[in-house]
Amino acid sequence: MRHKTMSIGVLLIAGSICCAPAWASDEPVTTQLQQIIDDYLAQQGQTEKITGIQMQVSLDNGRQVISVSAGNDGLPHPRPMTPDSLFQIGSNTKSFTAALILKLEAEGKLNIDQTVGDWLPEYTAWKSITIRQLLNMTSHIPDYDSTVTVAEKLLDLHYQFTPRELIASVNPDDGVQLPNYVPITGWSYTNTGYFLADLIIEKASGVPYKEALEKMILKPLNLTNTYYYYGETPRFVLERMPAGFFNDPSCLTYQTGCRPPDYTPPPTSPLAPHIGKDVRAENMSWAGPAGGIISNMGDLALWYRALFAGRVMPQAQLEEMQSLVSTATGLPIPVTNAACPQGFGLGLDQNYSLSQFKGLIWYYEGETYADRVVFTYWPQYDVVLTMVANSNVHQSTFPLTVLPKTIDALVSTGTVTRASREAPGDCGSSR
Repeated sequence: MRHKTMSIGVLLIAGSICCAPAWASDEPVTTQLQQIIDDYLAQQGQTEKITGIQMQVSLDNGRQVISVSAGNDGLPHPRPMTPDSLFQIGSNTKSFTAALILKLEAEGKLNIDQTVGDWLPEYTAWKSITIRQLLNMTSHIPDYDSTVTVAEKLLDLHYQFTPRELIASVNPDDGVQLPNYVPITGWSYTNTGYFLADLIIEKASGVPYKEALEKMILKPLNLTNTYYYYGETPRFVLERMPAGFFNDPSCLTYQTGCRPPDYTPPPTSPLAPHIGKDVRAENMSWAGPAGGIISNMGDLALWYRALFAGRVMPQAQLEEMQSLVSTATGLPIPVTNAACPQGFGLGLDQNYSLSQFKGLIWYYEGETYADRVVFTYWPQYDVVLTMVANSNVHQSTFPLTVLPKTIDALVSTGTVTRASREAPGDCGSSR
């Protein structure tokens, strides 16, 4: 689940969905969107090992939906991807995990400025780190899935991890010394904090993560195409999943001889034996609360619309979720802008590019070894886009060449009109 940074991100707020969506099929904008993903697949499909792309655009507060797909599912008897196709949404899972923490805070069961020491005193090396820091990635805790220890176990796609096993792979209390590790200040991407958050969720709620997720989020929002299994994926879910191809030969951050941020060989990645394989049936315990949810593009759009509309948690917690730190400095910022184009909240990315994306967007590209799932929300146009390509590669132009063309198509056809302006600001200013 390496994080793909972009210069793109912000504001909100959408109202609640009141009606069933209308599906557009013959409008000029649909034709343009279809052409955009057809062209991308034709130009980049072979290079990026993609057999199919699925895109959904949610408009008018979710009342209108445009769904297009290109290519096929990559299985032995290929069929087109459809709106019912399921995918591993990767780090989009983090917004669900952060929301569970914030809902528990709203219930008075925890406070996000409490520490790891308050909840998990066994992790003494990280006792002063707050729950907020776990979620906004200013904890400075190393990333477990950048270690050779975890990667070697992932050679067995059916290996069942425990959360504490993954955390232990980077825990200095256990005598772990990571190659290439340099103490970090500021902001750094790490999945480990979300497993610590998982343990806190289970302690505060009194139930397993899966039960808390289903009870507090999936069932109330009627997300019937969203699944979480800390382990093997059931057959009835796999039958709805296109193939997902692993094609990332880059070495790991904490691998001897690796040279981040380029991650260029040599050395060979421990995961090289998986290259070219369909890995959609992998055991998702390695990703868990940091990236283990499976969903379709429709449910993912419904989730983000509900989140930004304030239908998931009280306004005070929603504001906490959207409180940003600069990914360049780790310092609090009120909003992203040209001077500070990328910020991170609690399980959410916010980016800014006036030239490429016509302003601010909320964004996340979630990766597993099988899929790349993109969420984008343009609040100034009330557009939510969810999109997937069924491969994992180290370097890709997906979705950077697709997103600007998509918003251009929506604007040029008059499908959307600009509704708001973003605030100016600088990088590293305090809230």
